[in-house]
Amino acid sequence: MQPFVWNQRFETGLATVDEQHHRLVDLINRVGTARVTGNADESVIAGLLTELADYARHHFADEEQLMAGHNLDRRHVDAHVRHHKQFIEQVLRMWQTRASLEKPIEVLEGFLSSWLTFHILEEDQAMARQIALIDGGGRPDEAFQQQQQPADNATAVLLDAMNKLYHVLSLQNQSLADANVRLEEKVAERTRELLQAEKMAAIGQLAAGVAHEINNPIGFVNSNLGTLGRYAAQLLKVIDAYAACESEHKIISPRLAAVKEETDLAFMREDLVALIRESQDGLDRVKKIVQDLKDFSHASDAEWTQTDVNAGLESTINVVWNELKYKADVKRELGKLPWIRCIPGQLNQVFVNLLINAAQAIAARGIITVRSGVEGNGVWVEVIDNGCGMPPDVQKRIFDPFYTTKPVGTGTGLGLSVSWDIVVNRHGGRFDVKSAPGQGSSFRVWLPVAGKEK
Repeated sequence: MQPFVWNQRFETGLATVDEQHHRLVDLINRVGTARVTGNADESVIAGLLTELADYARHHFADEEQLMAGHNLDRRHVDAHVRHHKQFIEQVLRMWQTRASLEKPIEVLEGFLSSWLTFHILEEDQAMARQIALIDGGGRPDEAFQQQQQPADNATAVLLDAMNKLYHVLSLQNQSLADANVRLEEKVAERTRELLQAEKMAAIGQLAAGVAHEINNPIGFVNSNLGTLGRYAAQLLKVIDAYAACESEHKIISPRLAAVKEETDLAFMREDLVALIRESQDGLDRVKKIVQDLKDFSHASDAEWTQTDVNAGLESTINVVWNELKYKADVKRELGKLPWIRCIPGQLNQVFVNLLINAAQAIAARGIITVRSGVEGNGVWVEVIDNGCGMPPDVQKRIFDPFYTTKPVGTGTGLGLSVSWDIVVNRHGGRFDVKSAPGQGSSFRVWLPVAGKEK
């Protein structure tokens, strides 16, 4: 392909515009030189295209300012500005879809040269002529009408053909770009599904293993604690029997009195019963946590089943309690819910994400309210925090993959994206979000009782 050769036909008579056109031609020819000399490494070409795009934006901004300063007709200005924007988008699309082209650098170079030739000969020179007419006292609309067609009919036909060709090329590349985006979205979605399945399977295996290992020592501690309670009661009964005989044995009575005072028997008697009772309560809590871990591990199975959403929510709260207890008090306002058809492990993952996000939104100490209820043919679960809240621009992006406002290293930006996929795409539900800066956030999940319609 021949290099872009500048000649007088490209002169507009506007010094700044012509100077910047020379610079654009130089950048385009550098792309061609890199190709011809075999220095068409992708990093080199990417660098040249970045430089070209940046300079093109600078040049376009100057042209647009020039048109505004001379009050050109809006019809010309709007079309001119639109073509500027399309050029940048087109270059980026062609580079992104280069894998589909047989000779991408040569095709790209050809597009750059053709577009600039067409743009200068048609729009930029029409712009220059309109500016000259307006500066001579003409009205913008009259200047626009006079410059709709070049004086030479052959040139007009050629430019019209180039315009149509460019339009077809734009549509073709847009189609390729859209197909590429759809493919990337499908790959990303499938990747998220696999990661989600593997993550939940790993959590389930871990939870099941931990529950099994803890269950054994809990069993004999629970048994021993029960035996200890019975032994303590029997020992206290023996002590009471000795106390009843104390007055009949004048010799041992002073010695027993001294021992009782030294050991503070009255306090020990009361505290021993309380200690055993508190230990039993603590053990019951551990057993509840283990049971929740077992429920969580069974819920990791990716199978549709009838499920008690409130029970899953309670299990999840216990599993992530260590993340919550230092940041917030958790208030429960759970309504009576019908069992629903769902994949329990996936819903538990949604609850995990919402609860942890709520805790992380609270700077010092706050309140997380967990509510549930029935609405229409579905149930809802709501997690409310009184944390920092979100402005509207953040709310628009919170479900975008990899979007996060958290510091680097503290979030992947996938939690809410995965949650949206689980609730909306897989379960046919919906997300409702309410938030304002400084007023906290509310995330409500609605799920159909009968499961997603097929």
